[in-house]
Amino acid sequence: MNANEPIKPNPPDAAATAPSAGHSLRDIFYAVKNYGIARHLLLYIIIFSSCVTLLATSLQLYTDYQRDLDIINSRLNEIEGGYIGSISASLWNLDIKQLELQLDGIKHLPDIKAVEIRERNEEFSKPLHLIRGEKSTRNIIVRNYPILHNVSGETREIGMLTIQVSLNEVYQRLWDKAIVILLSQGIKTFLVSLFTLYIFYYLVTHHLTTIANFLRSFDVEKEPQKLALHRKPSSREDELDLVVKAFNHLSQDLHQAYENLRDTNKRLAEDNIARRKAEEEVNRLNAVLEQRVRQRTAELEAANKELGTFCYSVSHDLRAPLRRIEGFRRILCEEYEDRLEEKGRHYLSRIEVGTREMAEMIDSFLRLSRATQGEMVVQRVNITEQVNEIFNRIQEREPQRQITLISEPDIYADVDKRFFDVLINNLLDNAWKYSRHQKNAKIVFGITLLNEETVYYISDNGVGFDMAYADRLFSPFNRLHKAEEFDGVGIGLATVQRIIARHGGRIWAQSTPGEGATFYFTLWSRNKESGHGNNIVSGGQS
Repeated sequence: MNANEPIKPNPPDAAATAPSAGHSLRDIFYAVKNYGIARHLLLYIIIFSSCVTLLATSLQLYTDYQRDLDIINSRLNEIEGGYIGSISASLWNLDIKQLELQLDGIKHLPDIKAVEIRERNEEFSKPLHLIRGEKSTRNIIVRNYPILHNVSGETREIGMLTIQVSLNEVYQRLWDKAIVILLSQGIKTFLVSLFTLYIFYYLVTHHLTTIANFLRSFDVEKEPQKLALHRKPSSREDELDLVVKAFNHLSQDLHQAYENLRDTNKRLAEDNIARRKAEEEVNRLNAVLEQRVRQRTAELEAANKELGTFCYSVSHDLRAPLRRIEGFRRILCEEYEDRLEEKGRHYLSRIEVGTREMAEMIDSFLRLSRATQGEMVVQRVNITEQVNEIFNRIQEREPQRQITLISEPDIYADVDKRFFDVLINNLLDNAWKYSRHQKNAKIVFGITLLNEETVYYISDNGVGFDMAYADRLFSPFNRLHKAEEFDGVGIGLATVQRIIARHGGRIWAQSTPGEGATFYFTLWSRNKESGHGNNIVSGGQS
C-alpha cells in the first residue's frame, strides 16, 4: 500500500490538511520558541549564512583595499613623472611662488595628506623648506622623491620631495561599504531563513506532527490502524512515505509479536506451575534420599563399629589360642624332645609352621581391614620419591640381592600418603619377591596415557603368571604360586585393590609366564567431574 493513499482513521481538520500561511507562521514561531527542529534549523541557517557573509565581505573589502592602494601608488607614480622635473627647475631657480603653486596642486589630489620640499644645500645655513598640509604618523603612506638637477653635465641632488598619503578616507569608505553589505546580507539571510522554515514546515514538520499525534494514540493491544499523510499523492515515494510505510509494517509486526508474547506468557505461566510441582516433587525425593543417606550412613557406621569389634576379636581372641598352642609346643620341644622320635619332632615343626602361618594370616587380615578404614587426607605427593624410599627400605632387608630400579622423575598425584605408602610397599614387595630367581632383576615405575587417562604402572621381569587366572589375582588369600616357591599369604594385592578403590581408581595386571608382570592402576578416574585427578601428562607436578 502506498503511504500517500488517503486512509483516514481520524479525519483531520482543514488546517491539518492544507495549512494556511498565517497558521503555518504561528506554528513556526511556536516551534522556534519551544526549541523545536525549526529553532535548530533557523540557528544553523543564520550561523552558516553569517559565516558565508563575513567571508564574502572580507574578501570584497580586501579586494577594494588592494584596488585603492593600487590607485594611490599609480597616483604617486604620476606625481613622480609629472612634477619632479618642474619642481627641480623651480627649486634651482628658487622660484618660490612657482613651488607653492606646484605643492598646492599636489596637495589637492585625492588622499594627499601633506607635501613637503626641503632644499639640500650645505652652503646656506637656512635651506629652503616649504610644506602644505599637516603631517601625521598614523594610517599614512610616505613616499620620498629626490629632486635632481643637471649642472655642467653632472647630476646633483638639490632637494627632497616628501608626500604623505592618508589612508583614513580609504578605511572610512571600506567601513561604510562593510556596514551596507552586512545589513543587506543580514536582511536577506533573515528572509531566506523564514522562507526555508515555512517550506520545511509545509513539507516536513506538519507531517511529523501528524505522525506524532498518531503515535500517541497507538495501542499495541488493539488492531493497528494504517497511518496516512494527508497530502497530494505523488508517483514517486519520498522519505516521509518510506517512514509511513515502515511504521505501518512495524505496527503490524508489533501487534503480531505482542500476540505471540501473550501466548508465550500464557505457556510460561503453565510451565511455571508445572515447574513448581516438579520442584516440590524433587524436594520430596531429596528429603527421602537424605533420609535414606542418613539411614545408610548410620548402618555404615554400625558396620564399621562391628568391623572394629571383629578386628579386635580377631587380634585378641584368635591370637590367645595360637599363643597357647605355641607355648605348649615349646614346652614339648624343651622338656620332651629327647623322648620323641623323629616323627614326633617332625610333627612339632609342622605345628610351629602352622601357628606362624596362622599368625601371619591374622596380621594380613588386620591390614586388609585397616585398608578400608580411617579418614583419608588427600594431598599432593611426589610418588617417585615415595617409590625410591620404599625400594631402599626393602633393599636394606636383603642387601645381597642386586635389583635395578628405574623410575620416572617427579611424578606427582593427589593421594593419602599413609595408604599410598602401603600400596607402593605391597606392589614393590610383590615385584621383589617374584623376581628372586632372575640374575639381572629389574623393577620399573612410570606413567603412560591410555585413552587420554593417566595410568601408573610397576613392572618386573620375574616369573610372571598365567593370565587365565588373573581374575583370582586380587582375591584375599588366593595365591597363583605354591607356598614352597614363594612365601606370603595372598593378602597384599587384595589390600592394594581396596586402597585403589578408596582413591577412586582401578587396577589390573598383564603378564606372560617367565617374562614378568606389570600392574597398572589409575587414580580418581570415577571422580574427575568433582575436581579430583592428576594433571600429569609429562610426569611433572601441576
